[in-house]
Amino acid sequence: MSRADDDPRPAFEQLADALREEIKNGALEPGQKLPSVRQLIEQYGFVSATVQKSLTRLRNEGWIFTTSRGSFVRDPDSPRGASAAPVTAAEFAELQAQLAALAERLELIEERLPDRSDS
Repeated sequence: MSRADDDPRPAFEQLADALREEIKNGALEPGQKLPSVRQLIEQYGFVSATVQKSLTRLRNEGWIFTTSRGSFVRDPDSPRGASAAPVTAAEFAELQAQLAALAERLELIEERLPDRSDS
């Protein structure tokens, strides 16, 4: 796909629509990594700024999310919801700390319980 001369929409909207359609029809599945910006440039024939703007549009609409490893198709059935932002590093660290604290508390409780292997 390249910019259609007879399409009055901006190029970034045309590309966003094309990628959105690939997600809708299953060509790009939930959790699947999208091609890199460079690959999208080569595949669709748009400049980097156009590709970036298209990805931003899809991210803002909740179709994709981006990490340091690239952009991925969002799972609409995810418990965090179709338009929820992915867990940040800070949120993940907090969840790890909470889990570690719970594990310590559980260990203390288990130490106080009588040994049940005798029964």
